[in-house]
Amino acid sequence: MRGVFYRFLFFLCTLLLFSCASAPYRTSVQLSPEPGKLALSQQDLDYAYNTAVSTGVDLGYRVVSSSVAQRMVTLNRLRSTDLVSETMEVSVESKGPAGDVNIVYQSPKPLEDVTVKEFTDRFLAKLRARPSAQPAPSAPGSMRVEPETNPLTGEQQGETHLILLKNGNIRTEPSRKGKVITTLRKGEKVIKLDESGDWFNVGLPSGGTGWISKRLVKEVK
Repeated sequence: MRGVFYRFLFFLCTLLLFSCASAPYRTSVQLSPEPGKLALSQQDLDYAYNTAVSTGVDLGYRVVSSSVAQRMVTLNRLRSTDLVSETMEVSVESKGPAGDVNIVYQSPKPLEDVTVKEFTDRFLAKLRARPSAQPAPSAPGSMRVEPETNPLTGEQQGETHLILLKNGNIRTEPSRKGKVITTLRKGEKVIKLDESGDWFNVGLPSGGTGWISKRLVKEVK
Protein backbone atom coordinates (compact mmCIF):
# COMPACT_ATOMS: atom_id res chain seq x y z
CA MET A 1 0.00 0.00 0.00
CA ARG A 2 2.85 2.37 0.86
CA GLY A 3 4.34 1.82 -2.60
CA VAL A 4 1.02 2.63 -4.25
CA PHE A 5 0.70 5.77 -2.14
CA TYR A 6 4.18 7.01 -3.08
CA ARG A 7 3.56 6.33 -6.78
CA PHE A 8 0.29 8.26 -6.57
CA LEU A 9 2.04 11.12 -4.76
CA PHE A 10 4.78 11.22 -7.40
CA PHE A 11 2.18 11.23 -10.19
CA LEU A 12 0.27 14.05 -8.49
CA CYS A 13 3.41 16.18 -8.04
CA THR A 14 4.39 15.61 -11.67
CA LEU A 15 0.93 16.61 -12.83
CA LEU A 16 1.00 19.78 -10.72
CA LEU A 17 4.45 20.73 -12.01
CA PHE A 18 3.37 20.21 -15.61
CA SER A 19 0.22 22.26 -15.07
CA CYS A 20 2.23 25.12 -13.61
CA ALA A 21 4.82 24.94 -16.37
CA SER A 22 2.24 25.04 -19.14
CA ALA A 23 -0.05 27.70 -17.66
CA PRO A 24 -0.51 30.60 -20.09
CA TYR A 25 1.42 33.81 -19.50
CA ARG A 26 -0.59 36.92 -20.30
CA THR A 27 0.48 40.50 -20.88
CA SER A 28 -0.67 43.46 -22.94
CA VAL A 29 0.63 46.45 -24.85
CA GLN A 30 -1.49 49.58 -24.58
CA LEU A 31 -2.03 51.85 -27.59
CA SER A 32 -3.04 55.49 -27.26
CA PRO A 33 -3.98 58.10 -29.87
CA GLU A 34 -1.30 60.65 -30.65
CA PRO A 35 -1.61 64.13 -29.11
CA GLY A 36 -4.40 66.15 -30.67
CA LYS A 37 -6.36 63.07 -31.77
CA LEU A 38 -9.48 61.94 -29.95
CA ALA A 39 -9.20 58.22 -30.67
CA LEU A 40 -7.37 55.50 -32.55
CA SER A 41 -8.74 54.84 -36.02
CA GLN A 42 -9.65 51.44 -37.43
CA GLN A 43 -6.59 51.89 -39.63
CA ASP A 44 -4.37 52.17 -36.55
CA LEU A 45 -5.81 48.97 -35.10
CA ASP A 46 -5.38 47.17 -38.43
CA TYR A 47 -1.79 48.36 -38.59
CA ALA A 48 -1.11 47.03 -35.08
CA TYR A 49 -2.57 43.65 -36.06
CA ASN A 50 -0.52 43.43 -39.27
CA THR A 51 2.58 44.47 -37.33
CA ALA A 52 1.98 41.66 -34.82
CA VAL A 53 1.75 39.12 -37.66
CA SER A 54 4.91 40.37 -39.38
CA THR A 55 6.77 40.45 -36.05
CA GLY A 56 5.95 36.81 -35.44
CA VAL A 57 7.01 35.80 -38.95
CA ASP A 58 10.28 37.73 -38.57
CA LEU A 59 11.00 35.80 -35.34
CA GLY A 60 10.46 32.41 -36.97
CA TYR A 61 6.84 31.77 -36.02
CA ARG A 62 4.35 30.30 -38.45
CA VAL A 63 0.75 31.46 -38.61
CA VAL A 64 -1.49 28.69 -37.26
CA SER A 65 -4.75 30.62 -37.58
CA SER A 66 -5.77 34.24 -38.10
CA SER A 67 -8.81 36.47 -38.40
CA VAL A 68 -8.29 39.94 -39.83
CA ALA A 69 -11.90 40.83 -38.99
CA GLN A 70 -11.38 40.05 -35.29
CA ARG A 71 -7.69 41.06 -35.40
CA MET A 72 -6.58 37.78 -33.83
CA VAL A 73 -3.65 35.57 -34.81
CA THR A 74 -2.17 32.38 -33.34
CA LEU A 75 1.56 31.86 -33.93
CA ASN A 76 3.76 28.83 -33.24
CA ARG A 77 7.46 28.01 -33.52
CA LEU A 78 10.06 25.57 -32.25
CA ARG A 79 12.44 27.47 -29.99
CA SER A 80 15.86 27.48 -31.64
CA THR A 81 17.78 26.77 -28.43
CA ASP A 82 16.05 23.53 -27.41
CA LEU A 83 13.37 22.87 -30.09
CA VAL A 84 10.54 23.30 -27.58
CA SER A 85 7.20 24.42 -29.00
CA GLU A 86 6.09 27.98 -28.21
CA THR A 87 2.64 29.39 -28.97
CA MET A 88 1.74 33.07 -29.05
CA GLU A 89 -1.85 34.27 -29.34
CA VAL A 90 -2.11 37.97 -30.17
CA SER A 91 -5.30 40.01 -30.40
CA VAL A 92 -5.84 43.73 -31.00
CA GLU A 93 -8.84 45.11 -29.15
CA SER A 94 -10.45 48.53 -29.24
CA LYS A 95 -10.80 50.09 -25.79
CA GLY A 96 -12.89 53.18 -26.37
CA PRO A 97 -10.54 55.84 -27.74
CA ALA A 98 -7.48 53.63 -27.07
CA GLY A 99 -6.62 49.98 -27.67
CA ASP A 100 -4.94 46.91 -26.21
CA VAL A 101 -2.67 44.37 -27.87
CA ASN A 102 -3.22 41.24 -25.78
CA ILE A 103 -0.50 38.57 -25.80
CA VAL A 104 -0.98 35.04 -24.44
CA TYR A 105 2.16 32.89 -24.39
CA GLN A 106 2.29 29.17 -23.68
CA SER A 107 4.95 26.45 -23.82
CA PRO A 108 5.62 23.08 -22.15
CA LYS A 109 8.89 24.66 -20.98
CA PRO A 110 8.07 28.37 -20.86
CA LEU A 111 10.61 31.17 -21.08
CA GLU A 112 8.05 33.96 -20.97
CA ASP A 113 10.39 36.67 -19.68
CA VAL A 114 12.73 36.06 -22.61
CA THR A 115 10.31 35.08 -25.36
CA VAL A 116 7.60 37.65 -24.71
CA LYS A 117 10.17 40.43 -24.29
CA GLU A 118 11.74 39.42 -27.62
CA PHE A 119 8.33 39.66 -29.30
CA THR A 120 7.17 42.90 -27.63
CA ASP A 121 10.50 44.67 -28.18
CA ARG A 122 10.39 43.88 -31.92
CA PHE A 123 6.68 44.71 -32.11
CA LEU A 124 7.12 48.10 -30.40
CA ALA A 125 10.13 48.94 -32.56
CA LYS A 126 8.01 48.35 -35.67
CA LEU A 127 5.20 50.53 -34.34
CA ARG A 128 7.60 53.32 -33.45
CA ALA A 129 9.02 53.17 -36.98
CA ARG A 130 5.81 54.74 -38.27
CA PRO A 131 6.17 58.50 -38.77
CA SER A 132 5.12 60.53 -35.70
CA ALA A 133 4.99 57.47 -33.43
CA GLN A 134 6.35 58.38 -30.01
CA PRO A 135 6.59 56.16 -26.90
CA ALA A 136 4.41 57.12 -23.93
CA PRO A 137 5.30 56.46 -20.27
CA SER A 138 4.94 52.80 -19.29
CA ALA A 139 2.80 51.56 -16.45
CA PRO A 140 4.09 48.59 -14.39
CA GLY A 141 3.58 45.39 -16.37
CA SER A 142 2.55 47.12 -19.57
CA MET A 143 3.91 49.26 -22.36
CA ARG A 144 2.31 52.17 -24.13
CA VAL A 145 2.93 53.53 -27.62
CA GLU A 146 1.27 56.22 -29.68
CA PRO A 147 0.84 55.05 -33.27
CA GLU A 148 0.42 57.51 -36.09
CA THR A 149 -3.17 58.23 -37.11
CA ASN A 150 -2.44 60.05 -40.38
CA PRO A 151 -4.37 58.66 -43.35
CA LEU A 152 -2.53 56.14 -45.49
CA THR A 153 -4.01 57.57 -48.65
CA GLY A 154 -2.66 60.53 -50.58
CA GLU A 155 0.90 61.71 -51.09
CA GLN A 156 2.81 62.31 -47.85
CA GLN A 157 6.43 63.23 -47.35
CA GLY A 158 8.66 60.25 -46.62
CA GLU A 159 6.27 57.64 -47.99
CA THR A 160 7.42 54.87 -50.30
CA HIS A 161 4.93 53.92 -53.01
CA LEU A 162 4.63 50.66 -54.89
CA ILE A 163 2.96 50.19 -58.28
CA LEU A 164 1.46 46.89 -59.36
CA LEU A 165 3.16 45.24 -62.32
CA LYS A 166 0.14 42.97 -62.84
CA ASN A 167 -3.17 42.22 -61.16
CA GLY A 168 -2.41 41.07 -57.63
CA ASN A 169 -4.13 39.73 -54.50
CA ILE A 170 -3.87 41.56 -51.17
CA ARG A 171 -3.79 39.07 -48.30
CA THR A 172 -4.32 39.15 -44.52
CA GLU A 173 -0.84 37.82 -43.76
CA PRO A 174 2.56 37.47 -45.50
CA SER A 175 1.83 34.04 -46.93
CA ARG A 176 -0.04 32.50 -49.86
CA LYS A 177 -2.21 30.87 -47.19
CA GLY A 178 -3.46 34.29 -46.11
CA LYS A 179 -7.08 35.13 -46.92
CA VAL A 180 -7.48 37.40 -49.96
CA ILE A 181 -8.79 40.82 -48.87
CA THR A 182 -9.05 42.33 -52.32
CA THR A 183 -7.48 42.21 -55.79
CA LEU A 184 -5.84 45.30 -57.25
CA ARG A 185 -5.32 45.94 -60.95
CA LYS A 186 -2.07 46.48 -62.83
CA GLY A 187 -0.92 50.09 -62.51
CA GLU A 188 -2.61 50.79 -59.16
CA LYS A 189 -0.45 52.40 -56.49
CA VAL A 190 -0.18 51.45 -52.81
CA ILE A 191 1.90 52.70 -49.87
CA LYS A 192 4.70 50.55 -48.50
CA LEU A 193 4.39 50.21 -44.70
CA ASP A 194 6.64 47.28 -43.84
CA GLU A 195 8.09 44.09 -45.24
CA SER A 196 8.58 40.50 -44.18
CA GLY A 197 10.50 38.02 -46.33
CA ASP A 198 9.08 38.10 -49.86
CA TRP A 199 6.09 40.24 -48.89
CA PHE A 200 5.28 43.94 -48.47
CA ASN A 201 2.75 45.25 -45.94
CA VAL A 202 0.89 48.00 -47.79
CA GLY A 203 -1.69 50.72 -47.25
CA LEU A 204 -4.59 50.35 -49.65
CA PRO A 205 -6.47 53.07 -51.56
CA SER A 206 -9.55 52.13 -49.50
CA GLY A 207 -7.71 52.96 -46.27
CA GLY A 208 -7.13 49.38 -45.09
CA THR A 209 -3.88 47.41 -45.00
CA GLY A 210 -2.71 44.02 -46.27
CA TRP A 211 0.16 42.01 -47.71
CA ILE A 212 1.31 41.62 -51.32
CA SER A 213 4.07 39.55 -52.89
CA LYS A 214 7.17 41.59 -53.77
CA ARG A 215 7.29 40.07 -57.24
CA LEU A 216 4.01 41.80 -58.14
CA VAL A 217 5.17 45.37 -57.45
CA LYS A 218 8.01 47.84 -57.93
CA GLU A 219 8.95 50.97 -56.02
CA VAL A 220 8.15 54.32 -57.58
CA LYS A 221 9.06 57.86 -56.62
